[in-house]
Amino acid sequence: MADKMDIGLFRSMVLSNEFQDISNDFAKFDTQKCTFYYDESNNIRKLWLNTNSFNAPIDSDFVLGGVMHFGDAPSADIDILKKELRLQKSAKEIKFKHISRAKTFLECLNEDKVLRFFQWLDDSGLYIHYSNVNNLYFAIVDIIDSIEEPGYIPFVFQMKNELYKLVHTHYDDFYKLLIKCNYPNIDIKNIAPFYEHILDYIDSDYSELPFDLEVLRQGLKVARKQSELAFLQGNPEKTILDNYSSFYIRPIGVFPFAKHIFDNEYKIEEIFEKYEFYNGDSKVKNYCFANSTSNPYIQISDCVVGLLGKYYTYINSLNLFQAQCLFKTISEKQLNALRLFAKLIIKSETLSKLLLNSVESIEEREIGGFILQSALLK
Repeated sequence: MADKMDIGLFRSMVLSNEFQDISNDFAKFDTQKCTFYYDESNNIRKLWLNTNSFNAPIDSDFVLGGVMHFGDAPSADIDILKKELRLQKSAKEIKFKHISRAKTFLECLNEDKVLRFFQWLDDSGLYIHYSNVNNLYFAIVDIIDSIEEPGYIPFVFQMKNELYKLVHTHYDDFYKLLIKCNYPNIDIKNIAPFYEHILDYIDSDYSELPFDLEVLRQGLKVARKQSELAFLQGNPEKTILDNYSSFYIRPIGVFPFAKHIFDNEYKIEEIFEKYEFYNGDSKVKNYCFANSTSNPYIQISDCVVGLLGKYYTYINSLNLFQAQCLFKTISEKQLNALRLFAKLIIKSETLSKLLLNSVESIEEREIGGFILQSALLK
């Protein structure tokens, strides 16, 4: 018998995590028909620790998302896009590889077909939506969430941001610490050494501490005295994330009156079969899995998340100073493509912040925001 899951909790989580009231945004999707299409990028299915590193590159975010539309049917003309991309007749579907085979985001922006795709998407009446997960950030946030002192709760995101920057700077040594302390299962005898090791990074890197870093330092000093860690004990061995199913369930719960069409993903389908989803007392079956060859909007979603995956890999490689220097080095062609990319994302964000969900550090969010806003102003 399938277990019952109340997906309404995802709406409650969204409201509790927002710094401004976005409850009115729900009505935009509850009172009219809308359909979401999904594909994924950088899908490693499970995140765990190997001997020397995680099982995936730390700068490659998992991205689940694609496009959505209001009404019974989309107004976008797929045939026009196929002509613009000059697809070979043998191509059964539109794939990201048909618009770019570039290795990096900046190289993608040099591709003529990428620009044509952005132009078509801008005229299509479709909106971009996505969730992205920075795997390294996701892997370390429990270090902060396990601090028992409630006085640090108002500063939790700033502390996670500062920790993430420290980990990035000392990644090789930090990873050895994870292995040594059997992360994410830290035995009581390793609690103090684990947090003290991170404190050493702060002491070695800084003579004067900014406020947020000092808050982190004090929080780590509290944690090293604890006899237990709520989120870093009793976990599956060497496993950070057993699957990404919660990111598939999230939009079903946030948009319970919409229709959700996912690209076939066997592991997620197996997990879904174990549950019956409810929104309060009402049973919800507002989703399905489909073969991308039979659904052109899943194909469009493949292109969208492919580009977003490259974008977030690029964002993860930058600091704010490097981001500020970007516009001194890119070509006019790249700038035109970036401007359209920014327009598409901000169009969705303007409709509703519910469409864009990011698990990432504050600094990376600021870097991405700076690049997108600056591109629109150029």
